[in-house]
Amino acid sequence: MNYSVASLFPTPLIQVEVEEDTSELLGHNQYTVSGEQRFDYKNPGASRRVLEEYPKTKEILLNKFIFVAEKVLGYKKRDYVITTSWFTLTNRGEGSQNHRHKNSFWSCVYYYQEEYSEGTGKILFENPNTDKFDFCFSDCDIEQFNYLNGLVATVAPKPNLLLIFPSYFEHQVTKHNNDTSRSSLAFNIVPLGRWGEGDGSYDQAWFN
Repeated sequence: MNYSVASLFPTPLIQVEVEEDTSELLGHNQYTVSGEQRFDYKNPGASRRVLEEYPKTKEILLNKFIFVAEKVLGYKKRDYVITTSWFTLTNRGEGSQNHRHKNSFWSCVYYYQEEYSEGTGKILFENPNTDKFDFCFSDCDIEQFNYLNGLVATVAPKPNLLLIFPSYFEHQVTKHNNDTSRSSLAFNIVPLGRWGEGDGSYDQAWFN
């Protein structure tokens, strides 16, 4: 039987290799931990704007997103800003709850550590389209998983890997099974200026 499949309206997970030097991030000592971890740490709520302390790396990462926005996603040229940014810490046996980033446009995770060993917790993304189905199905309903029927997808951390994804994309860190702590940098991005049209338009100049 002849047929074709059009992958309409996919949720993109964009992976970028950062070649520039971001080693300045290795010197920090502040972390934000997940809700499940917060009772185990003395300082569970570190700064939520850590990239303000690393302007060089902040510019590198923002430029990566701008390139993706224009060359991959096809957005018109405009300015963007990194809003919140924070370092995560995951020790052996820990993970994070499933979550998404509200009040944001696109979100990113950057793996800045020099090494991520076997057993390091992965980042797991949930298929957002499953909520659109009236029928609920599970792993046992699938004969062979592929990008059309998968319920989840995982990505293993690699040094200097930058993940870019829509902020509605729900994700979590799977259980970390390594004695070396797992660290990453997460941050959110919003557009500046005017966007949208009609009664769905928004312009920051209205508030100046």
